[in-house]
Amino acid sequence: MSGFTLTNGHTSGSGGGAWCEAGGMLTNCTIAGNSAASSGGGAYSGTLKNCTLTGNSAYQYGGGAVGCTLNNCTLTGNSANYYGGGACSGTLNNCTLTGNAATYGGGACWSTLNECMLTGNSAEYNGGGRITAR
Repeated sequence: MSGFTLTNGHTSGSGGGAWCEAGGMLTNCTIAGNSAASSGGGAYSGTLKNCTLTGNSAYQYGGGAVGCTLNNCTLTGNSANYYGGGACSGTLNNCTLTGNAATYGGGACWSTLNECMLTGNSAEYNGGGRITAR
């Protein structure tokens, strides 16, 4: 799927904005203001390319995205109550993470970051930008 906006979605599980099945891909999309009672406020699983994830939240993990491969994406102002305000348990390539927040790993948690820029992310306890250990 390409070129659309997902906004103000909510789920009592995971993937408030989008839940991508294995091999699912989103390109040139905006995912904003979504929430999940579990994980992946913006997106859960799949591959995102040239997407913007902003203002999403998750109760547990990955306010912006969890379990995703993110390529050339921007994650701004996302939050999680526990781990990975911007992203959790994913791979991020050439992404920008700004102003995301979580208790642990404000920008990213348990993720591989390649050529990414992290600025202004915050965590209450560990890893304002990133936390890697479980």
